[in-house]
Amino acid sequence: MHKGMKYFRVGFILLVLLLFISWQPWNKTVVFGESTAKRVLFISSYDGNFLSVPDQIAGVKSVFDSENIYLDIEYMDMKRFDTKENVRLFYNTLKYKLTHLDPYDAVIAGDDNALQFVMDYQEELFNRTPVVFLGINDLARAKEAAQNNFITGIVEETSIKDNIELGLKLNQQASKIVAIVDDTLTGVGNKEQFYSYEDDYDNLIFDDINTSQYTFKELEEVLDHIDQDTIVLYFSMYSDITGKYLTIEEACEILAAHTKVPILRAEVGGIGLGILGGKMISYYDAGKIAGNMVLTVFQGTPVQEIKMIEESPNRYMFDYEILRKYNIDESVLPEDSIILNRPFTYLEENKDFIIKGIFVITVLFVIIAILLYDNRKQRRMERKLQESHEELSQTFEELTATEEELRAQYETIEKHARDIEYLAQHDYLTDLPNRLSFNEKLRNEIDSGNPGAILLLDIDNFKEVNDTLGHVYGDKLLQSISERLLNLSDDTVFVSRFGGDEFLILIANEENQERIEDYIRKILMQFQRALVLDYKEYFVNFSIGVSMYPKDSSSVDRLIMNVDTAMYTAKREGRNKYKFYCESMQDELMDKKEVEAILRNAVKNDGFILLYQPQVDVDTGFIEGFEALLRIKGYNISPLKFIPVAEDTGLITEIGRWVTRKAVEQIAEWKEKGYDTKPISVNFSSKQLQDTAYADFLRKILLEKGVEAEYFELEITESILLEKSSNTLEFLNTLKDMGIRIALDDFGTGYSSLNYLTFIPVNKIKLDKSLCEKFLELSNIKVMNSIIGLAHSLGLVITAEGIEDMEQYKRLKKGGCDYIQGYLFSRPVKSDEIEKIYHINMLDNIL
Repeated sequence: MHKGMKYFRVGFILLVLLLFISWQPWNKTVVFGESTAKRVLFISSYDGNFLSVPDQIAGVKSVFDSENIYLDIEYMDMKRFDTKENVRLFYNTLKYKLTHLDPYDAVIAGDDNALQFVMDYQEELFNRTPVVFLGINDLARAKEAAQNNFITGIVEETSIKDNIELGLKLNQQASKIVAIVDDTLTGVGNKEQFYSYEDDYDNLIFDDINTSQYTFKELEEVLDHIDQDTIVLYFSMYSDITGKYLTIEEACEILAAHTKVPILRAEVGGIGLGILGGKMISYYDAGKIAGNMVLTVFQGTPVQEIKMIEESPNRYMFDYEILRKYNIDESVLPEDSIILNRPFTYLEENKDFIIKGIFVITVLFVIIAILLYDNRKQRRMERKLQESHEELSQTFEELTATEEELRAQYETIEKHARDIEYLAQHDYLTDLPNRLSFNEKLRNEIDSGNPGAILLLDIDNFKEVNDTLGHVYGDKLLQSISERLLNLSDDTVFVSRFGGDEFLILIANEENQERIEDYIRKILMQFQRALVLDYKEYFVNFSIGVSMYPKDSSSVDRLIMNVDTAMYTAKREGRNKYKFYCESMQDELMDKKEVEAILRNAVKNDGFILLYQPQVDVDTGFIEGFEALLRIKGYNISPLKFIPVAEDTGLITEIGRWVTRKAVEQIAEWKEKGYDTKPISVNFSSKQLQDTAYADFLRKILLEKGVEAEYFELEITESILLEKSSNTLEFLNTLKDMGIRIALDDFGTGYSSLNYLTFIPVNKIKLDKSLCEKFLELSNIKVMNSIIGLAHSLGLVITAEGIEDMEQYKRLKKGGCDYIQGYLFSRPVKSDEIEKIYHINMLDNIL
């Protein structure tokens, strides 16, 4: 065999081997973080399925992949779980990871809530770590963050004006423009930006449809009445007045079905779902810019020298099908427009086939050329056939070794892939299946048509374990609980960890409630035995929620919501209980949503009023001061009902400031009218401790209204100390140093202890109505006298609340009580009614 034939065969074998390797699954690119690589943490408050997130990450990775930078991703899942508890659980999980991993070299925050989380916990979790943000709608938040020497980024600019101009171009007869918004943080911001352009268009009537003010059924009727002379801009439509949540896909389905005009969009999502499109942000390009900012920092530029970018990379994008539906000529669109969903040409549809065909033909031509060349050189090559045979044998041996090495690498990669898949399906701490696995299992069971039930187990008082014994001990406890729960699993029982201190259990092929209750009792009995950790015994109780399928629902998300509602009902009713989900629980949740809607409306539209109840001097009978009590105008809703809702939703901060301002203004008003200045006390919730600027706000309003601090009083309860004891005492001492008087309210209930009086900086204690009723009986009067005497010995003033009859008054006066508040003298009344009794002796009214 001659040399030309040898080269041909070697070349042919190498070519085939190359094609073989390029088509094998082991040639898939797998990138593992090297120990020398920079490490960056990406935080999103959404989840990986939210429309903008994959594009953001792809843009960042387009920069990082070529620079040996490793990207780690954490999701807060705030769209589905916008609660403080979710933030706390995310904080605990992230803190645990940061404690056990190498430190990150930079952090990327992908949206407003993620940036706020980083700002809130920067000192504790990301101290001196460079932070780059993107996807930020709130320009004020972005500017505030950029003042920090370690934070910069790019904002998300909503191209509202460009889309208005586009709407006018598409509908030259338009006389009205309507924005679709809701009461979410994004919706409120977009609404404000929308109306900021109203003065620029005298020929247009600006209006909005707030989906949070209707049910989605009512909204359909509103959309049906939109006329042809109207431009519609869709911003946000996530929730209605009942709190029901829609995805963007579901919202677009409603909009497309109930409007007669093309819908423009300045936000991501909707194209291909019935929305025409518009000028939208490119999240890929924004991610790329953010990635380059991080790269600039890694190259040595200080963060404070990298200016925040206020113009986001926006592009015009439209749906081809909607253009055809409304007969819109593409020539009227901006030149750089991107048309999506356009039908492919023959060449586009068969692009891969044609490329492969060309490649095959090219290979054949090469082979033919080699054969022709070989034929011409055959005689000359025959003389060297023998030595080429040896060379060819050696080449085959090398190729065989190379193939074996590739297969070994493939097996290693395949093992890593299996490990990664396992980690994705299991909880890192307990090794139980995680929520993703549970959802998949539940989905399969529902699709199979079999009945069953799911249980959500929440450990009672688990926070105390972490707070008193530490998170390491808490993790050990969770591992021990997981092992004991796993002992209860079988072919029909699937145990998983939901997250934090919660576990999900699926009971398949079971619709008998009694047998499900038997299983729950097995769980409770299993934990009647103490868990032993580090030679110490620990007893565990659970609050358990139960939801059955398909009885309660056939939706995975709805069943999770149902079982969560049932669990919290069990927890509210005293813990260590189980509850089956029922519609009334949802009604209770909807009732809470209704109260929340009333509160939000009251905050926006001055819907609150303060009533005042006098506090009367026991000896003189004259009014010494007043307690300000909050009510909602037009609603007979007890504060016991609406204050917890305000606390859970975070509205308490704004409401608390409103109460403070109104009380100070009332003191100033009476002072201006010539009345003697008397103090007014307001109630201060433990949740208001999160308002870290409250002391400055109070100092400013007192100075502004010319009211001395000694005439303003805060009423706190002992439960306030359960929040942050050291910070709380510092806060109270700050107020005390300002001259503010502090009263300890509801003394004698719940956590009451005389021990508190030795270290809480209070001026007064208020004896609760229940305490007065219990200890003003003749047989117990000595106890009341002792309490009053002890308080006086500590230099404290005593006020008794809820006093309704004269006999109680006489006994309190004899015992040395200072002031009395209650219906005996007056109900809480409006300020004009107070003016009628401001200076009279209240004893004259009852004697």
